[in-house]
Amino acid sequence: MSPESRRSNFKKLRKQLNVSQRKVSIDLGVSENHIRNIESGRGNPDIKLLFKMAMYYRKTAEELFPDLVEEAMSQTKLKIG
Repeated sequence: MSPESRRSNFKKLRKQLNVSQRKVSIDLGVSENHIRNIESGRGNPDIKLLFKMAMYYRKTAEELFPDLVEEAMSQTKLKIG
Protein backbone atom coordinates (compact mmCIF):
# COMPACT_ATOMS: atom_id res chain seq x y z
CA MET A 1 0.00 0.00 0.00
CA SER A 2 1.42 3.34 -0.99
CA PRO A 3 1.46 6.29 1.40
CA GLU A 4 -1.27 7.91 -0.72
CA SER A 5 -3.46 4.80 -0.42
CA ARG A 6 -2.96 4.63 3.32
CA ARG A 7 -3.72 8.33 3.66
CA SER A 8 -6.92 8.12 1.60
CA ASN A 9 -8.02 4.95 3.43
CA PHE A 10 -7.73 6.62 6.85
CA LYS A 11 -9.33 9.80 5.56
CA LYS A 12 -12.29 7.75 4.34
CA LEU A 13 -12.56 5.90 7.66
CA ARG A 14 -12.44 9.15 9.64
CA LYS A 15 -15.09 10.65 7.37
CA GLN A 16 -17.36 7.66 8.00
CA LEU A 17 -17.00 8.23 11.75
CA ASN A 18 -17.14 12.01 11.33
CA VAL A 19 -13.93 12.55 13.32
CA SER A 20 -10.78 14.59 12.77
CA GLN A 21 -7.18 13.49 13.27
CA ARG A 22 -7.24 15.52 16.47
CA LYS A 23 -10.31 13.67 17.76
CA VAL A 24 -8.74 10.31 16.89
CA SER A 25 -5.54 11.26 18.70
CA ILE A 26 -7.46 12.33 21.82
CA ASP A 27 -9.63 9.21 21.78
CA LEU A 28 -6.59 6.93 21.38
CA GLY A 29 -4.36 8.81 23.80
CA VAL A 30 -1.58 9.72 21.39
CA SER A 31 -0.39 12.93 19.78
CA GLU A 32 -2.05 14.29 16.68
CA ASN A 33 1.37 14.30 15.04
CA HIS A 34 1.71 10.56 15.68
CA ILE A 35 -1.66 9.91 14.02
CA ARG A 36 -0.61 12.07 11.06
CA ASN A 37 2.63 10.11 10.69
CA ILE A 38 0.83 6.77 10.82
CA GLU A 39 -1.80 7.86 8.31
CA SER A 40 0.82 9.21 5.91
CA GLY A 41 2.96 6.09 6.09
CA ARG A 42 5.88 7.87 7.76
CA GLY A 43 5.31 5.83 10.91
CA ASN A 44 3.65 2.69 12.18
CA PRO A 45 1.73 2.02 15.37
CA ASP A 46 3.11 -0.12 18.15
CA ILE A 47 1.14 -3.28 18.86
CA LYS A 48 -1.05 -1.70 21.58
CA LEU A 49 -1.98 1.22 19.37
CA LEU A 50 -2.57 -1.12 16.43
CA PHE A 51 -5.26 -2.96 18.38
CA LYS A 52 -6.76 0.29 19.69
CA MET A 53 -6.99 1.58 16.13
CA ALA A 54 -8.57 -1.65 14.92
CA MET A 55 -11.26 -1.44 17.60
CA TYR A 56 -11.76 2.29 17.03
CA TYR A 57 -12.29 1.92 13.28
CA ARG A 58 -14.03 -1.47 13.63
CA LYS A 59 -11.57 -3.04 11.20
CA THR A 60 -8.97 -5.77 11.50
CA ALA A 61 -5.31 -4.85 11.75
CA GLU A 62 -4.87 -6.46 8.34
CA GLU A 63 -7.54 -4.22 6.82
CA LEU A 64 -5.96 -1.10 8.29
CA PHE A 65 -2.35 -1.94 7.43
CA PRO A 66 -2.12 -4.40 4.52
CA ASP A 67 1.37 -3.07 3.75
CA LEU A 68 2.62 -4.21 7.16
CA VAL A 69 1.09 -7.65 6.64
CA GLU A 70 2.84 -7.99 3.28
CA GLU A 71 6.14 -6.91 4.82
CA ALA A 72 5.80 -9.38 7.71
CA MET A 73 4.91 -12.20 5.31
CA SER A 74 7.93 -11.56 3.11
CA GLN A 75 10.25 -11.41 6.15
CA THR A 76 8.81 -14.65 7.52
CA LYS A 77 9.31 -16.42 4.18
CA LEU A 78 12.96 -15.33 4.16
CA LYS A 79 13.57 -16.77 7.64
CA ILE A 80 11.68 -20.02 7.02
CA GLY A 81 12.74 -20.68 3.43
